[in-house]
Amino acid sequence: MIEAEIKGRKLRSENLLSTHIAELKTFDLILDGRLVGRCHYFLGRGYYPPWIELDYDPWPRREQIEVDIFKVFFDLLKENGRFFVTYYKDSSTFGAIMRGLSIADTELGRSLIRAGFTWFKNWYFPEGGNEGGMKVQANKNMDINVRKRHLTELLAEVKTPESRELIAELLAQGQSRDRSLQ
Repeated sequence: MIEAEIKGRKLRSENLLSTHIAELKTFDLILDGRLVGRCHYFLGRGYYPPWIELDYDPWPRREQIEVDIFKVFFDLLKENGRFFVTYYKDSSTFGAIMRGLSIADTELGRSLIRAGFTWFKNWYFPEGGNEGGMKVQANKNMDINVRKRHLTELLAEVKTPESRELIAELLAQGQSRDRSLQ
């Protein structure tokens, strides 16, 4: 399902399993033998878009490969696909959110923006039993005008200098993805 090379390291899915839902698969995401997280991948059905949830351990951030991993998911998803990333193991993101910052003001959010995502929702109180724990929803949209609007809205919302600079730079480029990642 997933096979990619990130800075000379192998990213792949292991232990792929089908579930009782025909379109839903689960797998472990492994980078050079180390678990990044458990994934649920819904392939989509009718008007339900595809989505992937990553129960994420944020150790790749310390190794400066978080953006690269998220870009693999961005590229894998179809238009309007959703990417969910849990943050209950991510004390930095959790703390920032508890202080009232937006997702885009966190290191996790900036990594998602650099990977190409521009719309976010914080699921800090999931709606039911099957939704799991606290997570960020990041939607993929390829329409440049919609992406520009999302970035403009984010720029008005963010409070940290790092996020303002990143978003302003992307808007100035007329892009919503970091050129160095392409």
